[in-house]
Amino acid sequence: MVITLVTDQFYSSTHGTSVSAQRIYNGLVKQGHIVKVLAIDEENNSAYALKEKYYGKLINKIINSQGFRLAQPDTETIKKAIEGSDIVHVYLPFRLGYTTIKICREMNIPCTAAFHILPENISCTLYLNKFKPLNYSLWKKFYRQTYRYVKHIHCPSLMVAKQLEGRKFNSTLHVISNGYDEAYRMKPEEKPAIFKDRIVIIAVGRFSREKRYDLLIKAIKKSKYKDKIQLILGGRGPIKRQIMKMAKKLPIYPVFLGPYNREQQISMLNFADLYVHAADIEVEGMTCIEAIACGCVPVISDSEKSACSQFALSKQHSLFKHGNAKDLAEKIDWWIEHPAELKVHRAQIAEHAKRFAVDKSMEFYNDMFTQAIKDYDKNYDGLGKNKVPTKIINYYEK
Repeated sequence: MVITLVTDQFYSSTHGTSVSAQRIYNGLVKQGHIVKVLAIDEENNSAYALKEKYYGKLINKIINSQGFRLAQPDTETIKKAIEGSDIVHVYLPFRLGYTTIKICREMNIPCTAAFHILPENISCTLYLNKFKPLNYSLWKKFYRQTYRYVKHIHCPSLMVAKQLEGRKFNSTLHVISNGYDEAYRMKPEEKPAIFKDRIVIIAVGRFSREKRYDLLIKAIKKSKYKDKIQLILGGRGPIKRQIMKMAKKLPIYPVFLGPYNREQQISMLNFADLYVHAADIEVEGMTCIEAIACGCVPVISDSEKSACSQFALSKQHSLFKHGNAKDLAEKIDWWIEHPAELKVHRAQIAEHAKRFAVDKSMEFYNDMFTQAIKDYDKNYDGLGKNKVPTKIINYYEK
């Protein structure tokens, strides 16, 4: 197949969506497909280069602080990128995404879309995540401008598919993990000498409010073993200074702060005792998949807006009540007090991770693309008599 991937950001690895797009691109090329990429490309890596859209100094600063950039659509470049494609896959419901879908319909080119961002991810950045009218408005806008025009939507997790089903997205919802790179695997590694007598807890991800690093720091302060816990945080983002300020009050300081490259991250995930994912909002949690692939035992928030609970084999000991620092501290303490169980669980969780490997995801993408090409209708708009019923295909239940 000739496939065009459409995503605002592709040629950098500062955001989970761009990392996902890179992995899918590599996987599709490996299978023999011809893959084109339409994205911001100011260094002209391809013939389909777009510029970043300028919304104003303040707005762009807020967007960029999340490690993200939004593209300025160009009609001629979009047409050139999608011409001759068997399928076009749009990653995000922003201006580039819905403009491309509109042009696909005009040119009668089959198109699918992915759901990689919840409205709450946006409202949380603005400190308005609990303001229901804003979240409702964003959900409606996403559907009205983008998703009602595609019959097949990629959902990185069952949680996302359920969210879309509940909001009556009239499409087939394909649950396909973004997958993890095969470089992330369990391998014996001793702790560095500086950490030898410490309990190492690691958390990786964007430094933003919804990731709840503040909660993790509070939980460590409540732990019976706080004087032995070494915290490692990997990422970048707008609240890094706030996190550093909070971390200074921990018994063991400095806290090691990233970002780290892939090799460093793999090493740390292999020698760490626990991985904590405290996020309230998470469409899948690629860093959590990478952690369990390395055999790092997770402790995860049970938030209904976070998909990471699917990675917890031990619901009793690996899931904590979201937003509850005391419960998180108790779960951390349990694992510290049961080293034999921790050792056994490392191998079990690494085995569990294999079902989310990116190579498996490629099989499911091919199935979604084939279905989308077969029943494409350029006039489909999610309304009226031609409206398809909502259907979830969870490839991990087969």
